[in-house]
Amino acid sequence: MSSARPLAGWAALALALAACGGDATSPVARDATSVTLTFSALTRLDQSAGRYDAWLADANGAALRLGVVADPAVASTFMLPREVRAGDELWITLEQSGEASSAPSSQRLLRGAFSGAHADLSIVGAVTEKGLALRAKPGQFTMFSPSDNGAHGYPSNEESGVWLFNMQPRETEQGDMWVRLTQLTPGWTYEGWMVRDIGQAGAIWLSYGKFLPDYTGAVNSRDDTGWGPFSGVVNFRTDGEEEFPGDDWISNPLNLSFPAQLSLPLNLREKNASGQLRWTHVISIEPAWKRGEAIGSERPFVVRPYQDPFGDAAPGIARTITFHPEAVPRGQADLK
Repeated sequence: MSSARPLAGWAALALALAACGGDATSPVARDATSVTLTFSALTRLDQSAGRYDAWLADANGAALRLGVVADPAVASTFMLPREVRAGDELWITLEQSGEASSAPSSQRLLRGAFSGAHADLSIVGAVTEKGLALRAKPGQFTMFSPSDNGAHGYPSNEESGVWLFNMQPRETEQGDMWVRLTQLTPGWTYEGWMVRDIGQAGAIWLSYGKFLPDYTGAVNSRDDTGWGPFSGVVNFRTDGEEEFPGDDWISNPLNLSFPAQLSLPLNLREKNASGQLRWTHVISIEPAWKRGEAIGSERPFVVRPYQDPFGDAAPGIARTITFHPEAVPRGQADLK
């Protein structure tokens, strides 16, 4: 009697798990005919920025398009083109504006495997390389203007530049000068920004370039704008020796388009009439197709995991890069 009861209990538990889709080797929610998607921290796109498409993908990566997620703020329901099987995933991709695609772009934004009738959707393995979460403590950003320090000495216009390196490495997890960021899949790149009056209607976003970490995660090479188009250096992409991302905003010898509300050299420690600091440092994740876009046309995508006030600290004082997990898109897929 006493030995039979545990066996009976295990049998009941096994039946309950099977009923809930707990057996990963069997078909998942075989009778489902639709899937409903809900999202957090995913912003609606205007047409020029692209669109979100939903896909049902099998274990081999073959994907069937479900449709467009027009407004991530409300739930979207799509009819399934086939039954959902074990190993299937739900993908959300970023697609360029235009005709519907028959195959997903390399800009996979969210993905999640079905377990029973549910899948949690994450950027892990979609935006980031497989199994890698965004780094919670990347390191520091620094007020610095290397493009004119050779001519004027240090400090010169330090409040006119921002650079990604650890000025005070002993205060970081890595203990050296290199910022560390999670490696991305080929469809994505990091981009750095200085933003005046972030969150306001008249906010001004100034890109300081696109960049990627190496295979260890170290950000140890320059971005695609070098010293920066407004550093005062004509050959700004190739001059200089800094092997980390950043830009100076000092002068405009190339007569490039620049926001009329701003004057050079910039003061990134600028305050408004109420004494509030106006500039914010942001690291976003951008679709790789934006590489090579015209200077001044850069606009941020919705994935903005790192954001900090520039602050009023003096030259030589490091500023910590802060991770904001609440700003990272995520979602859920539920079969019905």
